[in-house]
Amino acid sequence: MDRHELLGLWNRHHTENTWVTAWSKSVAGLTPEQAAWKPGPGRHSIWQLVNHMVFWREYHVARRRGGATLPEDEIARRNWEEPAEVSGDAWAAALGRFESSHAAIAGLIADPEIPFGVHVYPLTHDCYHVGQIMHLRAMQGLAPIE
Repeated sequence: MDRHELLGLWNRHHTENTWVTAWSKSVAGLTPEQAAWKPGPGRHSIWQLVNHMVFWREYHVARRRGGATLPEDEIARRNWEEPAEVSGDAWAAALGRFESSHAAIAGLIADPEIPFGVHVYPLTHDCYHVGQIMHLRAMQGLAPIE
């Protein structure tokens, strides 16, 4: 696989159902309450999964572009971040960051100045977590995404 093929795969996974549900479709149409719902104590919500994916996308881009390594306590604080408030505006902001972080990874993949081998991690990471999102949707009785 080359850079061009990976970029196509990255973008298709976001918009089209491939061997996983399209990432954008997995979170589309959810209410803030559905996104914040947890199946039990110590479990993560869809919102936390989105925040987790965004955090690692943003961190991956920053590191590949020469940014500093974050301290462990900062990583722990932001890794599974809870929503500050459960509201339509807050959920829309989280989804906006989800979209912009997708574009940032696409830009990184397309950048010939960045060594190519580092790009596969976000793809496999996000596919895994979208599977979790789909499971949480099913646990809430939401219709499957075809």
